Amino acid sequence: MLWVSILDIDRLIDYGLPENVLKIMASRGIRKLNPIQEEAVKKGLFSYKNILVSAPTASGKTLIGELALIYRILQGYIGLYLVPLRALANEKYNEFRTWESLGLKIGISTGDYESPGEYLGKYDLIVATYERFDSILRLKPKWLNRVGVVVIDEFHMIGDSERGPILEMIIARLMRLNIQVIGLSATIGNPGDLANWINGELVYSSWRPVKLVEGVYDRVGKRIVFSDGRVEKIYHRLSNPILSVALQSITNGYQTLVFIHNRRKTEELAFEILDHLNLLAHMTDRGRVSEYISKLVNEGPSKTEAERLSKLLTYGVAYHHAGLSSIARRVVEQAFRDRVIKILFATPTLAAGVNLPARRVIVSVKRYSPKYRKMIAIPVFEYKQMAGRAGRPQYDEYGESIIVDTSSVKDTFKKYIYGAIEPVESKLSSERALRIHTLSLITTGEARTLDELINIYKNTLFYYQYRSFKYLRNLLKSVLEELMSWDMIRYSENNYSATVLGRITSITYIDPLSTYIMVKNIKEDRQINTLYLLHIVALTPDYRRSRPYIPARIVDEYEELAWDDASEKLVPEPPSDEIEYAFWLQAYVQARMLYDWINELSEDDIMVKYGIGPGDLYSARETAAWISSSLSKIAYVKNLRSISLAYEKLSKRLEYGVKEDALELVELEGIGRVRARTLIKAGIRSLKDIVNTPINKLASLPGIGLKLAKSIKEQARNIIARKLGT
Repeated sequence: MLWVSILDIDRLIDYGLPENVLKIMASRGIRKLNPIQEEAVKKGLFSYKNILVSAPTASGKTLIGELALIYRILQGYIGLYLVPLRALANEKYNEFRTWESLGLKIGISTGDYESPGEYLGKYDLIVATYERFDSILRLKPKWLNRVGVVVIDEFHMIGDSERGPILEMIIARLMRLNIQVIGLSATIGNPGDLANWINGELVYSSWRPVKLVEGVYDRVGKRIVFSDGRVEKIYHRLSNPILSVALQSITNGYQTLVFIHNRRKTEELAFEILDHLNLLAHMTDRGRVSEYISKLVNEGPSKTEAERLSKLLTYGVAYHHAGLSSIARRVVEQAFRDRVIKILFATPTLAAGVNLPARRVIVSVKRYSPKYRKMIAIPVFEYKQMAGRAGRPQYDEYGESIIVDTSSVKDTFKKYIYGAIEPVESKLSSERALRIHTLSLITTGEARTLDELINIYKNTLFYYQYRSFKYLRNLLKSVLEELMSWDMIRYSENNYSATVLGRITSITYIDPLSTYIMVKNIKEDRQINTLYLLHIVALTPDYRRSRPYIPARIVDEYEELAWDDASEKLVPEPPSDEIEYAFWLQAYVQARMLYDWINELSEDDIMVKYGIGPGDLYSARETAAWISSSLSKIAYVKNLRSISLAYEKLSKRLEYGVKEDALELVELEGIGRVRARTLIKAGIRSLKDIVNTPINKLASLPGIGLKLAKSIKEQARNIIARKLGT
């Protein structure tokens, strides 16, 4: 769609937006709406219509969502902006705080699935993750009836096997409540179908503020062939064509992103390119580099991580993947935005997360498939997501994406550059998704009969695409029978209702199968060792879906120990089924890793021992802590009181990574696992001990100091007073 917008923002007054809104837009440099934004307005953005916007990255989709939110908020409604990732939620929250100058209250909610979030009702605009809003829909806080519009960013995530069903059910529920839905998506293969599904208008465009020129590396000719007819000869002859193209990009002065589908490879290539950058070391701003290195060293959890990244940053190089700590990811992202990093090697998760555009994007379109045990070509849609990061507004006239690992230039152009993008398809038909959401609908009372369930599921993309009433009915009957056999729901007087077990399972937001696994493995209330409890956590589908990858060679090393522990009944018995046994063994090693964490093995030692990164450890312990907290509540309603207490303590230990004797101390802000152990070694084991210890003695301990000593003394007094009710 090639057109020039003629809609000045002043014209938005005609649509009901007040002048103070326009002033804020102008302060952000927005004087005219771009073509996509203008079309959204003309198609009913301010007429409460559902709208799906499908357009390239950086085409101004977020502003469309913002305008819909502000318009409805000024009418007295609450607006929500939903995203798939916490990092993206934080980014949008900070962006939207601009609107606080209107007197609006902006809130954010990304966790705490068991809380109905009544406090969120004081906000006008709430940024939340899909999962958090799904939990809110289950818990039904009073402010839900004041929601007027929900903007869903990354709408194409409906095709994701994990988050897709959650998003699909959110939309189905919103449609029943007649709440306006604004979907924002990168280019997708079937936008018309998705727009029709939500009974909405489609705004579709290929317009970009910065032109994208796509190219393919020709291995034979050692050159890049671009879609605009240009040919760039590659003069560097390095061991890997990715490095050859990357080095030439840097020497040309292009800030470059390199996408590779392998964490280890991102790090290897980042270090390998260092050997060729000595002559370019003067190009980095040493002062600014030092600032970022200081943050890594002083705030990061891993000394090894800080050392590795610091060496790279000195030359304007870095890597980025989910195995990094959250601090390291933030440092790398900001350094790239500030153009301190000249080249960043990243896994594709970066393309789906925060906004980091580059002058040139180099893309690998092959990844290893464990299912097929070989390298396979990625979908066109995934390539387009990565290519969309090319071109920095305000810096570049155009951006370039280059595919580097294919054998045929002609076939690559045909498939990835000129070929059709795959359609988004529903993933709701999986057993896991259906049992979770069916239990939720019964628990909330939204559906009490099979027919009522069917009527709700008829609003889903799954039903829209398959149109098979019989298939849907049979799937739901199977799920209902399973939930009844697990004592999650009961059927009486022609109605389904949730049992106490089913209700607590739904409220805690875990998979019913996770509850069943715990109940099956713990049948009586007795003392059970911590490793056993952790193994159950690691066996759950909730942990399995996000567990860190531990290399097979390491898992194999633990097999004999796993059998020894099983024979001593220190862990659940190994299953006879070959596939389930593999899951059991993997879960055992995960449990061992978590066991080391709560017994205060250092993070660096854990990373070396299990072949993971600090980000992996953080994700694993966060997930395990949530599951343990949920299992504590489930054990309680099953009258397994000692198990309930054990899981409650385990949840806190997983959160902080401490032995049980340090739990009281880590309640204090500023006291983590290392400082808590320092205090205990000095004979200070409780809040009462802190209150009674002279301030000078506290301040003299390693890592404490006078300021923190005063703080923890005051905190300890307040906590003790609060517990005593004084």
